[in-house]
Amino acid sequence: MPLLRTLPLSLLDEAAYARLWPLLDEGEQARARRFVFEANRREYVAAHGLARLWLGRLLGRPPAALAFTPLTPQGKPGLVDAPAGLDFNLSHTDGLVACAVTLEVGTRIGVDVEHGDRRIGAELATAMFAPEELAWLDARPTGRGGPDLVTFWTLKEAYIKALGLGLSLPTDSFAMAPEGPALVRHDGSLPSGQACRLWVRDLPSGHTAAVAWLGPAWLEGEGQPPADLVTEEGLADLW
Repeated sequence: MPLLRTLPLSLLDEAAYARLWPLLDEGEQARARRFVFEANRREYVAAHGLARLWLGRLLGRPPAALAFTPLTPQGKPGLVDAPAGLDFNLSHTDGLVACAVTLEVGTRIGVDVEHGDRRIGAELATAMFAPEELAWLDARPTGRGGPDLVTFWTLKEAYIKALGLGLSLPTDSFAMAPEGPALVRHDGSLPSGQACRLWVRDLPSGHTAAVAWLGPAWLEGEGQPPADLVTEEGLADLW
């Protein structure tokens, strides 16, 4: 069962950031110091602090003792000495950070969050979206320049992040359908025998979150109970 925890930055005061900072390791603290803008630094600290607190709770480990390592050349994060089945992913945007986790053996997960008011230009959509997606947008009253682009964008980012391929996977080489939502074409990027489940959530904070959960084909098999995304918010129960 996939899990999503979001953290609106409006919930954090100076005391909360002061509590999160010592949870980060030396490398994370050094990277945080290199950010030019304070807002970016706070997003980074909040995202990594959230991941440490939540993974620590789920695994019964001290958050500050967790050690991270890249799983793919493109930098998908992983955990040193991770238990079988653990996969997680982070995302952050203006005013929100999020962490998605799966504990099911053979599954992978990706998450993307964007502010609901973000506007993605029609030119960018034309260059990066699949023909099926552009056709769907063209049939909408707002066309390629409307708010539906945010839904597509978050879904596509979540899928790429679940695969751990980053920008090495062309964004027009696979296609999403907002209804469902569903992956309708992948041109081999989804490994053989694997299935993909997708969720989109409009959050109370005004952001949109998308989660992609990849795993064995039985996830989509007949007679299987429909998996659902479990969502939680904040840090109150994690300290």
